[in-house]
Amino acid sequence: MLRARRLASTVVAASLAVGGLSACGSEPSVAAYLGAAGQVSEKEVQRIWDDTHADLAAQAQAEADEATRQQRFKEEALRNAGEDVKPAPAVTPAPVQMPFSRGDIVNELVTRELYEQVAADRSVTLPAQVPYEQEAAQRKLPAGTEYSKLYIDNLYMQSLLIQSFLSETPPADADMLQVYNSLGANGGVEPGQDFTTWLSLQSPQNRQVVAAAAQVREQVEGAADELNVKVNPRYQPFEVSVLEIQGESDPLQLLGTDLGVEQSVPVADVS
Repeated sequence: MLRARRLASTVVAASLAVGGLSACGSEPSVAAYLGAAGQVSEKEVQRIWDDTHADLAAQAQAEADEATRQQRFKEEALRNAGEDVKPAPAVTPAPVQMPFSRGDIVNELVTRELYEQVAADRSVTLPAQVPYEQEAAQRKLPAGTEYSKLYIDNLYMQSLLIQSFLSETPPADADMLQVYNSLGANGGVEPGQDFTTWLSLQSPQNRQVVAAAAQVREQVEGAADELNVKVNPRYQPFEVSVLEIQGESDPLQLLGTDLGVEQSVPVADVS
């Protein structure tokens, strides 16, 4: 079960949704417009998808080849023991299961640009050494792929930005309520525990993280407005997470803003 005390110890990040792309009909090759920063093309999205698919297919083939080799080794041992062994068919590679969608690729590419804008104003940079393989393994992403690097870079940048805003300023109750609702909808709040009780149990560290994430959210929204970011309708609803924790299978968004697009996280009733 998820617990709010984990907020400050998790790689956290920022969340917004960006408006639709009215020019989609005339430029279907564009996944997202980033204003003066350029655009995300469908060709780039497909390239990242294809490269990852090829890597996973090669990995599946290598695993099948190794399984076949082990089978042949066992067969040869049985023959040497005097048994009549019919060779088994070669092992067929498992079908490739992509761990993300094309929409996820667009999300990470747009997120990178927005965070770079905010990071420049905050004089925040990524560390020289990022443990990509370790982080990819924890998140069940294919190590060494461009998508994994992009995803992990964004997580680290988001965390660093939140750290840059940490202060004694208390969070708004509305932001804490959004965190409570998100946790409650996903089993992260004790049964029957209302918002007031839950709030009273939150540590100063948790409150600081939520307050800082809210400030990052404002900066990211400002960057999106300044660039006039527009995302192709095929990738709507589009959200970039502002505060999240890693759940048992997928990340859970705790804090964000929809900018007119419906939130993807269900809201629990507050008793």
